[in-house]
Amino acid sequence: MIILYLVVAFVAAALALNALNRRKTDDLRQTGLLPPPGRGSAADVERLVALGRKIDAIKLYREIHRSDLKTAKDAVDRMGEKPGPGPTR
Repeated sequence: MIILYLVVAFVAAALALNALNRRKTDDLRQTGLLPPPGRGSAADVERLVALGRKIDAIKLYREIHRSDLKTAKDAVDRMGEKPGPGPTR
């Protein structure tokens, strides 16, 4: 009986985390930080990296390129290492 309670608690926690993640993504799309599904571009990923939203950039990269997590993380890390525009004189 205890095992059943543990399974139910685990499933409830997983559903709650999924709902929170979906809400966060919807909020980001409404504010314009994330493009609508299927309309993302490399420029959107670079913008998220520049804003410090690395995890969201990785998620968007994976959505655009249909890649695995490691490939997306490595690509976003490389984007973050690019030097920005230097000071103008």
